[in-house]
Amino acid sequence: MGTAEGITRGFYEDIKEAAAHIVDVLSGILKVNTIFVATNDGVTNVILEAFNRAEELIVKGSVLPFTDSYCSLVLRDKGSVLTIQDTCEHPMTRSMDVTSGLGNRFFVGVPIMRRSGETFGTICLMDNPDYVISEPDMKTLNAMAVFLGYVVDLESTLHVQERKLSDSEQMQEQLQAEKERAESEAMTKTQMLKLMSHEIRNPLNGILGLTDLMRTPDMSEEQSEYVNMIETSGNILLSLLNNMMNFNINEAGKTVIHDDPFDLVGTIENTVYLYAGIAAGKNIELGLNLELNVSQVFVGDEVKIGQLLAHVIQYAMDSTREGSVLITAVVNGDETEETGTLLLKVKYTGQMLSDIQKLIGSNLGLAVSQNLAILMHGRIQVDRVMENETEFQISLPLRRYWELPQLASVQQRLRGRKVLLAKDPDILQGVSSLMRRWEMDVHMTSGSTVAHDWIKEGFKPDVAVVDMGLLEGGAVDFVHELKQRTDNLPVIVLVPYGMHIDLHDAETFDAVLTKPVRQADLLNALSITMP
Repeated sequence: MGTAEGITRGFYEDIKEAAAHIVDVLSGILKVNTIFVATNDGVTNVILEAFNRAEELIVKGSVLPFTDSYCSLVLRDKGSVLTIQDTCEHPMTRSMDVTSGLGNRFFVGVPIMRRSGETFGTICLMDNPDYVISEPDMKTLNAMAVFLGYVVDLESTLHVQERKLSDSEQMQEQLQAEKERAESEAMTKTQMLKLMSHEIRNPLNGILGLTDLMRTPDMSEEQSEYVNMIETSGNILLSLLNNMMNFNINEAGKTVIHDDPFDLVGTIENTVYLYAGIAAGKNIELGLNLELNVSQVFVGDEVKIGQLLAHVIQYAMDSTREGSVLITAVVNGDETEETGTLLLKVKYTGQMLSDIQKLIGSNLGLAVSQNLAILMHGRIQVDRVMENETEFQISLPLRRYWELPQLASVQQRLRGRKVLLAKDPDILQGVSSLMRRWEMDVHMTSGSTVAHDWIKEGFKPDVAVVDMGLLEGGAVDFVHELKQRTDNLPVIVLVPYGMHIDLHDAETFDAVLTKPVRQADLLNALSITMP
């Protein structure tokens, strides 16, 4: 996101970048062969951006005399859409030179109109004559043309502002007029974004709904892959729309920060849990380690903190192809003090490509997160921890409210109880650190042999916590052996997200918790399983 004399240039550096993004988005939604954006000055027709799926029909950067192009037919009647099923048969195109070169083609052209009523260019589709464009696809194409018209107007306005602000002799009255004009344009921008969001969201929801109806048990692997691509592309565009609206609300200064008592631990855990399925699908280890007490209540904006963290986690998940994503949290400061600083860290396996400002300029979700952090008097930083690890650091001031007495009393009852924790080493050390924070006597091992030796030597645990990922000896066999060697030892099992447990095996366990483990769930399981 470039700047000139303090003026923000917007989401794109120029109209070419906007056109490239629109063509890229449309190529993921529409299955047409060719998509291109053209501009004209009444004399020449220039192809700004082009996409060809199978057959190369249009080349980016190519130039034609305006009257020799199909785009001139689109702009003949301003504001109208031109649809030609077969260019060799249609009376407007069959005698044109360009038709001789392209042959029989289906063609749709939508004009890109400016607010002044002037035409900037066209968004066009081309394919074989048997191609049929659906009504939702046509609405999507129209919405993209409206959006490009907005970008053209915005870029033109910014150029005008840059020239005026560079004039050192500009009077105070002119500055005030520019301020009022900018506010008016911001309002127009908001209205345009709302319109664009509505026009795109409706057909897009229809597309996503149809993908569910298309799924059948007898679908081939290739068909299933195509449906998944449609669904993924639709969800990406929906996410873009949501982020654009959030960014617009923040930029307009309409975001309201609330200060209400809330469960900080629950907010962070619930946000992280949203990505457990994605992590499992990508075979990424998702870790959560909170140096916070579930009984502590803080004052802040629960929704905004969750939204801020979600965007950062989403970026980390997208940037991690293999490895792990670890979320840690701590509130710095003495517990007796009224205020403290929440330090959230999101560390992922992946190289840092640029500094935080460049990252935010290239990712709308991170831009929304930074705006929210600033509104809450905090900040976001990013650092390269190791050669192949990157870490986001989020700092937010919070006010301590009170401690929930019922949860504090449960923690008091757990103090001094002995725990046998059997788990393989991983990034998730949250369970052991939690129980130690509750002053439980934790004996942790990654080997079943060591655990059995402890019991032979007289160690009598009050509860066993066993990870289903235990490699040595297998978790289920280990639990059976523990039950035989001890007298009614309660066993809590930790399972990865999405893992199914055999019903026969489940009868052996006293409680089953899904990783990453929530503090309240662990506290509740320990309280129930131990008399």
